[in-house]
Amino acid sequence: MSSVHRRLILVAAATIVIDLAVKAAAVRWLTEAIDFGVITVRATENPGMAFGVGADQPFVLVAAITGTVVAVVAVAAWHGHLGGPIGAGLVVGGGTANLANRLVGGSVVDLFDLGWWPVFNLADAALTVGIILILFGSLRHESAVPVESVHQTDDA
Repeated sequence: MSSVHRRLILVAAATIVIDLAVKAAAVRWLTEAIDFGVITVRATENPGMAFGVGADQPFVLVAAITGTVVAVVAVAAWHGHLGGPIGAGLVVGGGTANLANRLVGGSVVDLFDLGWWPVFNLADAALTVGIILILFGSLRHESAVPVESVHQTDDA
């Protein structure tokens, strides 16, 4: 196994463990919302996917769609199609953690409420940061390609 694959697995596994531990602790001990001014921490259940989309759909459908997306992303990450192992690991780990939470509890536990954004959890934050890293990495990669190699012309 390459060092890139090891880092991908390490980041994904750490993301899964931390997210699921925080969700379990919140469900067990967070009995009422805690308001920190800019953010309120409270345990809520999200039966849907991102931003609650599909909340009114059957559990089996939501779980199947989520599982398929996580599997496709994991395979793409393993084959290096998502850029570096850190961003890819955060995306795989965040998706896997939310899927595991859904399969065990029937829904995803969301915790952080900014008031102006849908309530989210650490797995969602990992997904977001991972996607940003992947996008920045792809932009950096594209800007490193010489223009001459992108646009070939025939002068003859």
